Amino acid sequence: MTPEELFEEKEHLVLASIKQIFGSYHVASQVAKKNNMELDDLIQIGKVRLWELCLKYNSKLSEAFNTYAIKTLKWKIINELHEKGKVIKVSRSCSPEERNSMKFISVDLYVDGESENGFYAVDPLKLEEEVIISIQCQEVMNQLNSEEKLILIKKSHGFTDEEIGKELGKTRLAINKRKTRAYKKINPDYKRVIKGEIRKKKNHLLAQVI
Repeated sequence: MTPEELFEEKEHLVLASIKQIFGSYHVASQVAKKNNMELDDLIQIGKVRLWELCLKYNSKLSEAFNTYAIKTLKWKIINELHEKGKVIKVSRSCSPEERNSMKFISVDLYVDGESENGFYAVDPLKLEEEVIISIQCQEVMNQLNSEEKLILIKKSHGFTDEEIGKELGKTRLAINKRKTRAYKKINPDYKRVIKGEIRKKKNHLLAQVI
Protein backbone atom coordinates (compact mmCIF):
# COMPACT_ATOMS: atom_id res chain seq x y z
CA MET A 1 0.00 0.00 0.00
CA THR A 2 1.37 3.41 -0.98
CA PRO A 3 1.49 6.35 1.49
CA GLU A 4 -1.20 8.06 -0.61
CA GLU A 5 -3.54 5.05 -0.36
CA LEU A 6 -2.91 4.68 3.37
CA PHE A 7 -3.57 8.39 3.93
CA GLU A 8 -6.87 8.20 2.04
CA GLU A 9 -7.91 5.15 4.08
CA LYS A 10 -6.98 6.68 7.44
CA GLU A 11 -7.93 10.33 6.84
CA HIS A 12 -11.05 9.91 9.01
CA LEU A 13 -8.77 9.51 12.05
CA VAL A 14 -8.12 13.27 11.99
CA LEU A 15 -11.75 14.12 12.72
CA ALA A 16 -11.97 11.25 15.21
CA SER A 17 -8.99 12.72 17.10
CA ILE A 18 -10.52 16.19 17.23
CA LYS A 19 -13.81 14.80 18.51
CA GLN A 20 -12.01 12.84 21.23
CA ILE A 21 -10.13 15.93 22.41
CA PHE A 22 -13.03 18.37 22.54
CA GLY A 23 -16.11 16.15 22.70
CA SER A 24 -17.71 17.81 19.69
CA TYR A 25 -16.76 19.77 16.58
CA HIS A 26 -18.72 22.75 17.92
CA VAL A 27 -16.52 22.99 21.02
CA ALA A 28 -13.39 22.43 18.90
CA SER A 29 -14.43 25.31 16.64
CA GLN A 30 -15.12 27.56 19.64
CA VAL A 31 -11.77 26.90 21.31
CA ALA A 32 -9.93 27.32 18.00
CA LYS A 33 -11.58 30.68 17.25
CA LYS A 34 -10.88 31.99 20.74
CA ASN A 35 -7.21 31.19 20.14
CA ASN A 36 -6.83 32.88 16.76
CA MET A 37 -7.41 29.69 14.80
CA GLU A 38 -10.21 27.94 12.92
CA LEU A 39 -11.47 24.37 13.02
CA ASP A 40 -10.01 23.93 9.52
CA ASP A 41 -6.58 24.81 10.95
CA LEU A 42 -6.86 21.97 13.47
CA ILE A 43 -7.94 19.60 10.70
CA GLN A 44 -5.02 20.68 8.51
CA ILE A 45 -2.55 20.20 11.39
CA GLY A 46 -3.90 16.70 11.86
CA LYS A 47 -3.69 15.88 8.16
CA VAL A 48 -0.07 17.02 7.92
CA ARG A 49 0.90 14.88 10.91
CA LEU A 50 -1.08 11.91 9.54
CA TRP A 51 0.77 12.21 6.21
CA GLU A 52 4.09 12.12 8.08
CA LEU A 53 2.95 8.93 9.84
CA CYS A 54 1.90 7.40 6.52
CA LEU A 55 5.36 8.05 5.09
CA LYS A 56 6.91 6.15 8.01
CA TYR A 57 4.30 3.36 7.95
CA ASN A 58 5.52 -0.10 8.98
CA SER A 59 3.25 -2.86 7.64
CA LYS A 60 4.39 -5.17 10.47
CA LEU A 61 2.68 -2.83 12.95
CA SER A 62 -0.49 -2.30 10.90
CA GLU A 63 -2.83 -3.51 13.67
CA ALA A 64 -1.55 -0.85 16.07
CA PHE A 65 -1.52 1.97 13.51
CA ASN A 66 -4.96 3.41 14.35
CA THR A 67 -4.28 3.60 18.08
CA TYR A 68 -0.82 5.08 17.58
CA ALA A 69 -2.07 7.56 14.99
CA ILE A 70 -4.94 8.76 17.21
CA LYS A 71 -2.59 9.37 20.16
CA THR A 72 -0.03 11.15 17.97
CA LEU A 73 -2.63 13.34 16.25
CA LYS A 74 -4.21 14.32 19.57
CA TRP A 75 -0.83 15.31 20.99
CA LYS A 76 0.07 17.32 17.89
CA ILE A 77 -3.26 19.19 17.76
CA ILE A 78 -3.22 19.98 21.49
CA ASN A 79 0.41 21.09 21.37
CA GLU A 80 -0.23 23.37 18.39
CA LEU A 81 -3.30 24.88 20.05
CA HIS A 82 -1.35 25.36 23.26
CA GLU A 83 1.39 27.24 21.39
CA LYS A 84 -1.06 29.46 19.52
CA GLY A 85 -3.08 30.02 22.67
CA LYS A 86 -0.23 31.43 24.74
CA VAL A 87 -0.88 34.87 23.33
CA ILE A 88 -4.58 35.27 22.72
CA LYS A 89 -5.30 37.94 20.14
CA VAL A 90 -8.55 39.86 20.11
CA SER A 91 -9.98 41.26 16.90
CA ARG A 92 -9.80 45.04 16.44
CA SER A 93 -13.49 45.03 15.55
CA CYS A 94 -14.28 43.71 19.02
CA SER A 95 -16.03 46.31 21.20
CA PRO A 96 -14.77 47.21 24.71
CA GLU A 97 -17.87 45.52 26.15
CA GLU A 98 -17.08 42.30 24.27
CA ARG A 99 -13.45 42.42 25.40
CA ASN A 100 -14.49 42.81 29.04
CA SER A 101 -16.96 39.93 28.78
CA MET A 102 -14.27 37.45 27.70
CA LYS A 103 -13.31 34.78 30.22
CA PHE A 104 -10.03 32.88 30.24
CA ILE A 105 -10.22 29.48 31.85
CA SER A 106 -7.48 26.95 32.52
CA VAL A 107 -8.46 23.72 30.82
CA ASP A 108 -6.69 20.42 31.52
CA LEU A 109 -6.45 18.27 28.41
CA TYR A 110 -5.39 14.68 29.01
CA VAL A 111 -3.07 12.92 26.61
CA ASP A 112 -1.83 9.40 27.32
CA GLY A 113 -2.66 9.78 31.00
CA GLU A 114 -0.76 13.05 31.38
CA SER A 115 -2.30 16.47 31.87
CA GLU A 116 -1.47 19.15 29.33
CA ASN A 117 -2.50 22.44 30.93
CA GLY A 118 -3.09 25.66 29.04
CA PHE A 119 -5.23 28.77 29.19
CA TYR A 120 -7.95 29.01 26.58
CA ALA A 121 -10.59 31.64 26.01
CA VAL A 122 -13.88 29.81 26.40
CA ASP A 123 -17.45 30.42 27.46
CA PRO A 124 -17.72 29.17 31.09
CA LEU A 125 -21.42 28.41 30.68
CA LYS A 126 -20.71 26.37 27.56
CA LEU A 127 -17.95 24.50 29.38
CA GLU A 128 -20.37 23.65 32.19
CA GLU A 129 -22.89 22.38 29.62
CA GLU A 130 -20.24 20.12 28.10
CA VAL A 131 -19.40 18.66 31.53
CA ILE A 132 -23.09 17.91 32.15
CA ILE A 133 -23.39 16.30 28.71
CA SER A 134 -20.30 14.20 29.46
CA ILE A 135 -21.87 12.93 32.71
CA GLN A 136 -25.14 12.17 30.94
CA CYS A 137 -23.22 10.30 28.25
CA GLN A 138 -21.53 8.16 30.91
CA GLU A 139 -24.91 7.32 32.43
CA VAL A 140 -26.20 6.26 29.01
CA MET A 141 -23.12 4.10 28.36
CA ASN A 142 -23.82 2.23 31.60
CA GLN A 143 -26.83 0.66 29.85
CA LEU A 144 -24.49 -1.25 27.54
CA ASN A 145 -22.63 -4.50 28.20
CA SER A 146 -18.83 -4.60 28.04
CA GLU A 147 -18.74 -5.81 24.43
CA GLU A 148 -21.11 -3.09 23.22
CA LYS A 149 -19.10 -0.43 25.07
CA LEU A 150 -15.89 -1.69 23.49
CA ILE A 151 -17.40 -1.61 20.00
CA LEU A 152 -18.65 1.98 20.36
CA ILE A 153 -15.35 3.11 21.89
CA LYS A 154 -13.45 1.49 19.02
CA LYS A 155 -15.77 3.21 16.53
CA SER A 156 -15.07 6.57 18.20
CA HIS A 157 -11.36 5.84 17.77
CA GLY A 158 -11.85 5.51 14.03
CA PHE A 159 -11.79 1.71 13.73
CA THR A 160 -13.92 0.11 11.01
CA ASP A 161 -16.39 -2.72 11.70
CA GLU A 162 -14.02 -5.12 9.95
CA GLU A 163 -11.04 -4.08 12.11
CA ILE A 164 -13.10 -4.46 15.30
CA GLY A 165 -14.32 -7.85 14.10
CA LYS A 166 -10.76 -9.09 13.62
CA GLU A 167 -9.87 -8.05 17.16
CA LEU A 168 -12.95 -9.71 18.70
CA GLY A 169 -12.92 -12.73 16.41
CA LYS A 170 -16.27 -11.89 14.82
CA THR A 171 -17.49 -11.07 11.32
CA ARG A 172 -18.09 -7.52 10.11
CA LEU A 173 -21.82 -8.28 9.96
CA ALA A 174 -21.86 -9.47 13.58
CA ILE A 175 -20.12 -6.28 14.72
CA ASN A 176 -22.56 -4.18 12.70
CA LYS A 177 -25.53 -5.91 14.38
CA ARG A 178 -24.07 -5.41 17.86
CA LYS A 179 -23.28 -1.79 17.06
CA THR A 180 -26.87 -1.17 15.91
CA ARG A 181 -28.20 -2.90 19.04
CA ALA A 182 -26.03 -0.64 21.20
CA TYR A 183 -27.26 2.48 19.40
CA LYS A 184 -30.87 1.39 19.95
CA LYS A 185 -30.23 0.92 23.67
CA ILE A 186 -28.92 4.48 23.82
CA ASN A 187 -31.63 5.86 21.56
CA PRO A 188 -34.76 3.69 21.07
CA ASP A 189 -35.73 5.85 18.07
CA TYR A 190 -32.42 5.12 16.30
CA LYS A 191 -32.81 3.99 12.70
CA ARG A 192 -29.88 2.85 10.59
CA VAL A 193 -29.74 4.80 7.33
CA ILE A 194 -28.77 2.70 4.33
CA LYS A 195 -26.89 4.38 1.49
CA GLY A 196 -29.42 3.08 -1.01
CA GLU A 197 -32.23 4.76 0.91
CA ILE A 198 -30.35 8.06 0.89
CA ARG A 199 -29.90 7.76 -2.87
CA LYS A 200 -33.63 7.05 -3.33
CA LYS A 201 -34.56 10.11 -1.26
CA LYS A 202 -32.18 12.29 -3.28
CA ASN A 203 -33.65 11.00 -6.54
CA HIS A 204 -37.17 11.61 -5.23
CA LEU A 205 -36.34 15.20 -4.28
CA LEU A 206 -34.61 15.73 -7.61
CA ALA A 207 -37.71 14.48 -9.44
CA GLN A 208 -39.85 16.94 -7.50
CA VAL A 209 -37.57 19.83 -8.43
CA ILE A 210 -37.56 18.84 -12.11
